[in-house]
Amino acid sequence: MYHIFGCPMHFGVGDKGLTYSLNYLNNYCRNLNINMLPEITMPEENLPNLKNLNSVLATCSQIAENGYAALERGDTPLFIAGDHSSVIGSVSAAGTYYDNLGLIWIDAHPDINTDTTTVSGNIHGMPVAALLGMGEKRLTQILSSRPKLKAANIVMLGLRDIDPPEARFLKDLHIKYYTYRQIMRLGIRNCLDECITYLSGLEHVHISFDVDVMDPALLPGVSVPVPEGFKEDEAFLIMDGLMDGLPISSYDIVEYNAEHDMNDQTAEFVRKLAHRILAHG
Repeated sequence: MYHIFGCPMHFGVGDKGLTYSLNYLNNYCRNLNINMLPEITMPEENLPNLKNLNSVLATCSQIAENGYAALERGDTPLFIAGDHSSVIGSVSAAGTYYDNLGLIWIDAHPDINTDTTTVSGNIHGMPVAALLGMGEKRLTQILSSRPKLKAANIVMLGLRDIDPPEARFLKDLHIKYYTYRQIMRLGIRNCLDECITYLSGLEHVHISFDVDVMDPALLPGVSVPVPEGFKEDEAFLIMDGLMDGLPISSYDIVEYNAEHDMNDQTAEFVRKLAHRILAHG
């Protein structure tokens, strides 16, 4: 059984459209019936390199506890949220519950900055680093003090915007990734086959899908659009291949922003993506 839950997290990027987008999506997709968790607002330290740190921490801790409880019940979590910092919570739940968790990161950005490399100070650019145990310690210790992921268990798909420090981390940690242009050149099915082979020794894999991996000319409802990106049929081909080929135990869909959408195009894609995941179960 799927446990569908969500949180309108915006503290990781500061785009206020995210504060109401999940409610909008819940009304648009009434049959999903997303179990809503609130953002938790805390007094802040006003750190320029870790904006809204205390609120992100408190909210992600709540998300992690909810996700971990779902896993303990034997459910498959499907977490639908605002900005990508929120998955420090959802992946912490899976990475604490399961040993040797795999992660497939489908995103225009690798989100592997730390508090010492960030330019913006926005924590939504730091979740992968935090889950690897890098950067601000408080972000790495949700549910448990150990890292939630190993670099060797990560595959990233669709990258189009990589900061120079992130490129160094990807290289130094030997993280397997495919840019959008590499996938278009090599072919989606070839990249999927390589990805599945690479992670085939794992018993549990988490998929984190950021809607900004899609082409913003077609799906504009995101906070940080990057030119180019997947079309709908390409995204579904990727998701179907991964769900058929790997033991997916938990999921995220993040960064849908109704404020930037047009004619509910992005909302409709998120609805279809969520139902495709649910149908696979």
